Amino acid sequence: MAGITVGQSGMLIEQEPDLRMSLYNASLYPKRPGNVNPLLHALLLPVFAVLVAFNTVAAGAILLLSILLQGGRRLLALIPGLATLGNGIVERYHALVQRLANRILKDPRDEPILAAAITLGLTAFPVLGLQLVLQEIVWPLVLAFYAFVYGPNIRAFVRSFSAMHQEGHRRGGIFKGDSRCETWTGNTFLYIFFAVPLGLVPHATAHLQQHHRENTGPLDIYATARYNHANAWHFMVYMVREVMYQQFMISPYLYFKSRRKTAQMRSMVMGNLIYFGLLALLALYSWQIAVLYMLIPWGASNFLMGVIHWAQHAFYGGQQDPKDFMCNTTTLLETPVNVLNEGYHVCHHHWANVHWSESPALFEKIKPEMKASRSMVFRDLSVLDLFLLMMLRRFDTLAAKLDWWEPMSHAEKVELLKQRVQPAPIAEQEKDFHRHTLTKNAAA
Repeated sequence: MAGITVGQSGMLIEQEPDLRMSLYNASLYPKRPGNVNPLLHALLLPVFAVLVAFNTVAAGAILLLSILLQGGRRLLALIPGLATLGNGIVERYHALVQRLANRILKDPRDEPILAAAITLGLTAFPVLGLQLVLQEIVWPLVLAFYAFVYGPNIRAFVRSFSAMHQEGHRRGGIFKGDSRCETWTGNTFLYIFFAVPLGLVPHATAHLQQHHRENTGPLDIYATARYNHANAWHFMVYMVREVMYQQFMISPYLYFKSRRKTAQMRSMVMGNLIYFGLLALLALYSWQIAVLYMLIPWGASNFLMGVIHWAQHAFYGGQQDPKDFMCNTTTLLETPVNVLNEGYHVCHHHWANVHWSESPALFEKIKPEMKASRSMVFRDLSVLDLFLLMMLRRFDTLAAKLDWWEPMSHAEKVELLKQRVQPAPIAEQEKDFHRHTLTKNAAA
């Protein structure tokens, strides 16, 4: 029997059962990333599982080297006067770069981004150049390349990644003048300059016009709402089911395709062509160099990108409004590796184009909204620290770092954390969505 709705004229209108059923079956959350074809999804998952295994091994090797470098850094710090000398050199370096920044940057406050680019250009790139000249693999050069790209405690990776991220949020980039490269590819030259040695497919358009437009909501292809963030198996499923679609630009491409945004679709293709085109050219010259200098960093950085997305939006448990980004987004204050104020991630999502130097002031301004959303704020943690503590279920340690909005005992903080790392209440959100959709349609 057909349903009855009231039309705008007040007349009773029959609504066909199949229409009502289609409205009820409509989903708030896509069933597959980017609503990819079910058959293609089934074919890709085993391939992605193998790639994630490779990514995990690559990331493990890079992180081991990074830990060893951190140990060496701490030993050097024991030498009297060496830390003071090093800090003095760094200060002098930034002072010199600032003079250049004042001349060539749109906003001189972006000097740290320029300094990160110069540092990468004077370290990793000459190593790669020397390796290309020698052709035969020289393992000290390989290790030096990884050391310059990732660094002790992956600080070099964090520095370059943060600089790339902020560069991507500047229309036309940080340099004065327009960026033809951005017009052609959707990424500025500087963004690509950072991305390629980091092992990342250039993806500025996907980040800005997909992730920030959907803002961790149901259609955000980078969101982690389905998963328990203190469950290692859930993380690996996320890596296979979601992250590989992101890293190959498949899910953002399908998102833009559904909205008929051809320029953005072209940008997804161009990002892949840039990275994998360079990889193919390098492989033609030397497949060993291609594997060691591009494929392994690609695998390691795929894993690290999964870690970053997982930790920065980790607290969906109990979130009633699926679009409440403040609820699930993490703020990390006074972090050991808080480059360019990246720890103020709620501020970044509240106003995507806020200058990174203004994030602390914005944080103070939006505190009431964050409190109302029960947003999670931690002190003295890096993204990697937060990820590892969640994976190890060290809620006691996390509770000691949690800076909550009102007085709460340590035991209460532990229970709060256990609840907040749970998946979003998607079933409840879907029911609310169906009720709202049917009610809105009936009123039309």
